[in-house]
Amino acid sequence: MSTMASRAINSTIKKGLSSSRPLLMSNRRTPVQLTALKPTTSLIHSLRYNSNISAERPKYSETTKKLVYGVAKLMGYYSPGSTAIKASHNLYNVCAEQFELNKDFYIKACNLPDSFQSWFSVTQLHVWMLMVHLRAEKQGKLYIQELVNRFFEDSEARIREHGISQQKVINSYIKDLLAQFHGGVVAYDEGMCKDDPVLAAALWR
Repeated sequence: MSTMASRAINSTIKKGLSSSRPLLMSNRRTPVQLTALKPTTSLIHSLRYNSNISAERPKYSETTKKLVYGVAKLMGYYSPGSTAIKASHNLYNVCAEQFELNKDFYIKACNLPDSFQSWFSVTQLHVWMLMVHLRAEKQGKLYIQELVNRFFEDSEARIREHGISQQKVINSYIKDLLAQFHGGVVAYDEGMCKDDPVLAAALWR
């Protein structure tokens, strides 16, 4: 091959290589593009930090709590009377269940009949003991009144469960029970202030 022919072939090969180089480079991602596709370490830490913040965020803000508590206070939800009513239900339920919880003792050992009157007498005794404790409290008078209200509400409901539905008859029973309750409280207080024989007589009368 002549010198001129070899030079022509070499120049053609060089031109072909130089023209194909941009095409080869265009198919490769630049270092900047590759960096953009990979999440950085700082970005990962940032996402984890933000997720922790959202998980620990309180359900209600302090402003919302203050507004709700303020409205509830204006409506009397936290007033002494409202608090006493709510507490009296739990206090009374403890007294009311004593007859059933210790039924064998009252029926067999104490020889009491299994009747409404026995339930009322035993419950009254427990209500009175709770009243003695509440007298020493700051709002004791209010709590005692609500406790007695629950007692007679329950008494009326139990009277109705025995098949009595006429309100006039129910009112007559409640009137008799109220007189029995006041008499019992006075007798128990007297026995507590005097001696055991007086208290025992009040319990067994």
